[in-house]
Amino acid sequence: MSIEFKSVEHTYSPDTPFAYHALKGVDLKIKKGTMCALIGHTGSGKSTLIQHINALLLPTAGEVNIEDVIITATDKPSSLKGLRKKAGLVFQFPEYQLFEETILKDVIFGPKNFGATEEEATSIAKEVLSLVGLDESYLERSPFELSGGQKRRVAIAGILAMEPEILVLDEPTAGLDPQGAKDMLDLFKRINETGKTVIIVSHDMDQVLSYCDEVIVMNKGKVEEHVATSELFEKVDYLSSLSIDLPTITSFIHQLNQNGFHIDHSIKNLNELAKAIRGEINE
Repeated sequence: MSIEFKSVEHTYSPDTPFAYHALKGVDLKIKKGTMCALIGHTGSGKSTLIQHINALLLPTAGEVNIEDVIITATDKPSSLKGLRKKAGLVFQFPEYQLFEETILKDVIFGPKNFGATEEEATSIAKEVLSLVGLDESYLERSPFELSGGQKRRVAIAGILAMEPEILVLDEPTAGLDPQGAKDMLDLFKRINETGKTVIIVSHDMDQVLSYCDEVIVMNKGKVEEHVATSELFEKVDYLSSLSIDLPTITSFIHQLNQNGFHIDHSIKNLNELAKAIRGEINE
């Protein structure tokens, strides 16, 4: 399922003294099956953009096309319910998505809303909670008693329970320890490998390098770059101008090359880097 933005504008509180132009002529196409990162500094328009994917926000002008579903300023999709099953969004702050008195009720809400029986929805809930690292002892607990990281896991489980074709995640590993973050990103990669589109808003460039095929860079409400991950991280000066740090391994390669080495910037892991360094030393 492809995602296409055509000259999309979005202004908050238009025609008021508080008007804010958040998206400015955004043209963007994300191919089906891509695992894509969306990066940029705070206020660049990332969160505004992703909320157009399932019509939580409508464009002020332009058009968003989610396969055959057209979203414009004047025409909401006839079936928002169907669109939001196709495109699942996990917010940066998971407490915005949790509302039921138990975790089980929260996770089964989506499947039941789309026609699953109580028994079917419960089975789905147990499966997706296990996928995000929460066992059945959590089922009857209140989601509001959990830590921030656990709330995030429940919010992700609630979206996964609806089996979306597009999964949009805003800072999905915030509040997780390093192993928990790796486990979660490994899960998203496995989901992507089934053919689903995964879009991750992230400030962690190490994660972007390790997991994402493409990167979209937003700045001042516009899409400035949409390139392969390895290509973006060769643009050292450009990223520095946006105060975006290089991934740790890419930064190290850059320093090596400034000191006479000729290491490929596309290297993503330490084993490959070690081989490349040995090869240069032995030449």
